Amino acid sequence: MNYKEAYEKHKHLKNAADELGIPWQTLYVHLKKEGVPVCGDKSTYGSLKDKLAAHGEEIFKKIIPTAIDNNQSKFQAKVDFHVGSYAVDVKTATPRKPYPKYHSFSWSFSLRKQSMEADFFVFVALDSEKNESMFFLIPAEMVRGKQTISIPLSLKSKWKNFMIEKKDLKLFFSQLPVLAA
Repeated sequence: MNYKEAYEKHKHLKNAADELGIPWQTLYVHLKKEGVPVCGDKSTYGSLKDKLAAHGEEIFKKIIPTAIDNNQSKFQAKVDFHVGSYAVDVKTATPRKPYPKYHSFSWSFSLRKQSMEADFFVFVALDSEKNESMFFLIPAEMVRGKQTISIPLSLKSKWKNFMIEKKDLKLFFSQLPVLAA
């Protein structure tokens, strides 16, 4: 088995290196020399937060199969997807227990890193069992400078206006105009 095959099998440097009987650092150097993107598999090896994010990204890929997944070619890509010439970042949340001063459960989406890079955000709101509940499509200009968006399950929020059905989300991305270069 060669370096690339071992890494593609495991999507994890240490596990692939162990199978090859070499240090992970050596494997990394060989993969970079061969031009193999080293990005890992956060759905398998990531933290709980990473696994939740990967789950939402998988849902988005099923809805928009033409989307280019930037995480396949780069570890922690600045935005998750490109749909045509548009940068789309997917955020995923399950209901969180309310803080003492709030009375309802909410979904909380962190935008810290991507608010200046994305053209659109797609929020995947899951139920407590991690099944699809709702989707929100938000132009990036609407959230620039914000670090977190919280949407109460009651939907008593301005963000309710950005709720979108799955079929309409698919239609929207299929009809985007091409941006001039």
